[in-house]
Amino acid sequence: MSTVLLIIQLIISVILTGLILIQRSEGGALGIGGGGGGGLMSGRSATTSIARMTGIIGAVFVVNCLALSVVYQIETRDNLIIDDVTVSQPLTAPTDSSEGTVPLVDETPAVENTDSEADSTPDADTPEL
Repeated sequence: MSTVLLIIQLIISVILTGLILIQRSEGGALGIGGGGGGGLMSGRSATTSIARMTGIIGAVFVVNCLALSVVYQIETRDNLIIDDVTVSQPLTAPTDSSEGTVPLVDETPAVENTDSEADSTPDADTPEL
């Protein structure tokens, strides 16, 4: 059902776009390059009928949007993402270790001071320039 409504929505969109484009410009700021002379249809009765058709098709567009969202919600009611997630196993694996852990502080080797590091440090007796 949602596919049918989606195709209808596409057809309504194309018709509505066409109706908006054939309307004569009123001379506002958005009417770029048009408005002078007669357009595709001229006369007051043609303008009011196109405006009326545009309003009707616009209302049908909005109603179809609402119907499409309701139908899509009904079709996907049973397919919730939250329902698909089932935790059957714990996130961490239990360990069966009988040994205790050794702290890392005892395992780190001591760092010896080398002569090259001693030469690069300034002496306290020498004045700075």
